[in-house]
Amino acid sequence: MPKDVTKILVESTVRRTIKEIKESPERATRNLIDLALNFSTGRFQRHFFKTAQKMLHNQKSAYYTLIKQVIDQVDTQTLISFGINLGYNGCTKGAKVIREIEAEKHFDIPWALNLEPEKKKDTECPSFYMSVIEQGVSLGIHTYLLFAKEIPYRALEYAKSFSECAFILFLTNEQITDDYIEKLKEMKNVMISVRADDGFLDTCQKLREAHILYSVHYPYKEKDKNWILNGNWLEAILPAKPAFAFLLSEADCSHDVEQEIYQYVLSVRDGQEYPIILMDVKQDSLAIDRVISDGECLAGFDRHGRLRTHKGILASDEFNIYLHPLETILQKFACR
Repeated sequence: MPKDVTKILVESTVRRTIKEIKESPERATRNLIDLALNFSTGRFQRHFFKTAQKMLHNQKSAYYTLIKQVIDQVDTQTLISFGINLGYNGCTKGAKVIREIEAEKHFDIPWALNLEPEKKKDTECPSFYMSVIEQGVSLGIHTYLLFAKEIPYRALEYAKSFSECAFILFLTNEQITDDYIEKLKEMKNVMISVRADDGFLDTCQKLREAHILYSVHYPYKEKDKNWILNGNWLEAILPAKPAFAFLLSEADCSHDVEQEIYQYVLSVRDGQEYPIILMDVKQDSLAIDRVISDGECLAGFDRHGRLRTHKGILASDEFNIYLHPLETILQKFACR
């Protein structure tokens, strides 16, 4: 198999920059962003690096603190592998494949795929979810958000089988045991997201001590609106020192509430006052997809195999991943 020279150069540059950041985070980070922008040709890369360049012109940006914090506490090879899988394989190389297939076959492909693996389905057909991910990779998808509450250990096997992909595993505190943390140490293409509820601070401390890349998440309901908008939720998770904080809207949330919270998320990011990257999983996924390709597409499958989009769940059998290939479902969704 021919070597990907660009990937080799990217990895070499990132490895060298991580070493430099430990000595001078401000200068080294700015230099890396400037260099990346000069060599970026794709739409997503240029959009991302221009935004980063603009933000890091702020000498007082809390993101410098975040960068140093992550560099100091996370295993270096994990930063390199996860970062390249997400940024290069997913948003550069994979994005090119996505655009080519979309142009040729005229249907939208998500840049990331959400999966909620079911224990029964995995037991009956151990290769099923592996096959779904393999189908996704063939379409250019290299980023997978796994809500693996039923089979957290199997999720690690999926990640191990696809070392060129980036996996974000959304788990509860109870699932992240000492034994699970030991297994995570071997995984360099995984970021754990801890549910921000009782006990999450202790769990995050254990992950930090094990040098594992982690974030926190919170599935918010309509009633949580004020708690989030007044900044109390953000203040509560800061002691956990996560790289990212993900907000996920529950089914009871209205469009208006989702938009209010997303505007808050954007204002927090633009303000650069907190050493954390706050994201809304739904809205930011759509925003990234709009940059990567001409349309917008958010797709995933729940534990029953039903297609879940930003417009809701499609319960019809024609959109069920247990019954049809991924490409067929995306094509049918495009024809609705």
